[in-house]
Order: sequence, then structure tokens, then C-alpha cells
Amino acid sequence: MNLEFDQKLGVDFLSTVPTVSGIYVFRDDKSQAIYVGKAKNLKRRLSQYRLASRKKAARKMRTIVRLAVTLEFRICASETEALLLENELILLHKPKLNISGAFSFLYPYLGFKWEAQRPKELALCYTTSPDILTSFQFHLFGAYRSRLVVREAFEALSYIMAFIGHHTPAERKQYGDIPYTRIICFRQVDSVWKDDLQAFFRGESLACLERLFVELLEKPDARQLASEIQEHLKNLKSFFRYEASTLRSVLQKKGIDSSMIRQEDRDRLFISLA
Repeated sequence: MNLEFDQKLGVDFLSTVPTVSGIYVFRDDKSQAIYVGKAKNLKRRLSQYRLASRKKAARKMRTIVRLAVTLEFRICASETEALLLENELILLHKPKLNISGAFSFLYPYLGFKWEAQRPKELALCYTTSPDILTSFQFHLFGAYRSRLVVREAFEALSYIMAFIGHHTPAERKQYGDIPYTRIICFRQVDSVWKDDLQAFFRGESLACLERLFVELLEKPDARQLASEIQEHLKNLKSFFRYEASTLRSVLQKKGIDSSMIRQEDRDRLFISLA
């Protein structure tokens, strides 16, 4: 049993907690939210904090109680409503002991830019700073969730496109230093790739990978690196399956025909379909 729970909140605290869905907020001595959680059964969930043992599995609960001074809860009409409210409060307060959802501003995007005046010049990007990239007329897709999966997809596509077009590092300089962003530029890329890349990033079609595979077969240098290319293609397929098509499915269910949503809206969108 965690004696600190009773010492701080009183031995009768749990008797005031109902057995319904809701959210709860632990606050520190400055009344700042340090942890926000949700529960299908508030009494059962908060009892777990009181009964938290010294085992490793309960370490975070004990840490939360140790740093907290007050605990408040709010009843919700359903578990889904509790999820939405939890997400809203985490985004608003960014409690230091919450991880998931607190940093939606780090959700990544992929994108590209094709200039009408130079139709065979392609710039690919990975970013968590979407406003800056759109100011440079990049067409962005996302926000996706896993930075690792999305970054690996960007690296894979950049690696493979070097066999299709010509990498032009000098073109990158025009964009300057942009936080949390990678841009790679190519020339001599046929504009037919535009529709394929868009459908791929939108989670609509794998035609992009099919075209890549066919064109790489005609490149002697690529054939010599078959195992590396296969690994990159695998990463691109994983991105399509777990990020692009997942986001597309949710957007379709909500009747949204957009390539890009705000980072802070992503979790709420998914939760609303729970």
C-alpha cells in the first residue's frame, strides 16, 4: 500500500469517488497539472494508486503520488468522452509525467514540391514544422504518428529516388535551416511521379512502389545493391500500411478528403472513432 496517498488525500478520499467513467488530474504544490489520466471506472483506477506497491511495475504511480499535492476527478458520460477530455487536457497543460499525446507538435509530415517552371525538379521533405514548409509551397501529407516509421520511409525514398533522378545538394540551400526538418532535392525526375507520390503519401495506392521496382530493374547500379533496396522498399511498405493507409481510413470515415491535418487534431480524430 502507498501510505503517501492517504497522507496527502485523506483515508476517506476514495469513498468520494464514483464507479463511473471519467478523467483525473494530479496537481503539484503550484496547482500545475503533472499527470492527467482517464478511467472506465474511476474508483477502481484511483484505488490502484493507493495500493501501488514498491515493485517496478508500480513505480510511475508512486512517483505521481509522491510529486502530487492534490487530486481531482471529473465524471464523463462515456469512456469515449473521457478519452477526448483527457486528450484535450494533455494538449492544453502538457503535464510533465504524461508522454503520449503531450507532444503532438512532434507528429511528422512527409511532402514534396514540384515547381511549374522547373517541372523535372523534385524536393522531398520530412518535417514536424509544417507551417514553414507550406510557406515554401511544399505539398504536405500527415500528420502521421510514428517519427521512426516516417523518418525511415523518408530515408528509404530519398535513397531510392537517387537512382531515378540526380541528387542536387546545392538546391537544398535555398530553404535554409528549418527546425526538425530534412529536405532532399533531385533534378531530371519525370512529373509522372507526382500523382504516384501523392497517392502513396495519402495511403491510397502502392503504384509508386510498383513503378520504383520496375525502374530500378533497369538500373545496373541498383541491381548491385538489391538487398539494400529491398530493405528500403520494406520500410516504405511498412509506412504505407501502418501510417498512410491508417490515417486515410480514419479520414474517410470522418468524411474528410484532405491530405493534411493539424498535429494537434490527430489524436482527437482517432479517439472520436474509438
